[in-house]
Amino acid sequence: FACIDEAHCVSEWSHNFRPCYLRLCKVRVVGTHCGHEGHQLVLLSSSPQVLRDHLGVRCFLGLTATATSATARDVAQHLGIAPEEGIAVRLAAVPPNLCLTVSMDRERDEALISLLRGERFGCLDSIIVYCTRREETTRIAALIRTCLQGILLRDPSGAPGSAQKKKTKATKSVHRPLKWIADAYHAGLSASERRRVQNNFMSGQLRVVVATVAFGMGLDKPDVRGVVHYNMPKNFESYVQEIGRAGRDGEPAHCHLFLDPE
Repeated sequence: FACIDEAHCVSEWSHNFRPCYLRLCKVRVVGTHCGHEGHQLVLLSSSPQVLRDHLGVRCFLGLTATATSATARDVAQHLGIAPEEGIAVRLAAVPPNLCLTVSMDRERDEALISLLRGERFGCLDSIIVYCTRREETTRIAALIRTCLQGILLRDPSGAPGSAQKKKTKATKSVHRPLKWIADAYHAGLSASERRRVQNNFMSGQLRVVVATVAFGMGLDKPDVRGVVHYNMPKNFESYVQEIGRAGRDGEPAHCHLFLDPE
C-alpha cells in the first residue's frame, strides 16, 4: 500500500515544482474503489507501475483536502482512474475558529504594518504572510523587521507587552521578549536556509514567516495564529488551502486578505 498526500500537486505542480509526482502516477489500472472521510478527496487504484516495480506496492491512495472537481478529474487522469469509478469529493468548509477579513488599500505596505500592530494581529504569535513573488517575500520581511523593531507582543486587552511583564513579574525570571522577528522563505533559498527558517518558526523563535506557497505544504504547526495574504491567491482553492494552516489546534485564529483594486 502507498499513499500520496497533497494529491492536487499531481495536477498543479508536477510539471515543474514536483516532477517526481508524475513518475509516481504512471499506473496500469486493474481495479478501482473509492471512499471518503471528512473533507478529503480519495483516489484508489491498484498497481501503479513505478511504486509496484520498486517497492512492490499493490494498492495506491491519493489524498487532498482542497481540490475542485476539475482538479480531481485531472488527478484521476494522471492516475489512470476513470472519473466515475475512483473519485469521491466533498466541499471543504471553512473551520469555525477562523476569523476572515478582507480590505482594499491603496498603500498596502502601510496597511500591512498597521494590521500587524493592531488589536487583532498585534497579540498573535506564529503568523504566515503569503506573497506571490520571491523578491516580494524578502522585501516584506525586511519591512516588518524595520517598522516593528523592538515592539513587544500585545496582550488581548491591547496593552503592548503587559502580558509579558505580568508573566515576568510573577515568575521572577528572565523571559525572552516576543518581538516582531520576521524572515523570508521561498523555493529559491538553499535547503539549509529553508530548514533554518522553518525550524525557527516551528520552535517559536521566529514570529513571522513571509513566504510564497512553497511554505506550508506538509507543515504541521497547530498553533499558527494568523495568515495574511499580501497578494491575492491565484484561485479560491489556493486560498482555502493556505488559510487552513491557521488554528489547527481549534483555538481562534485570524486570516486577512488584501484585495487587488482591479
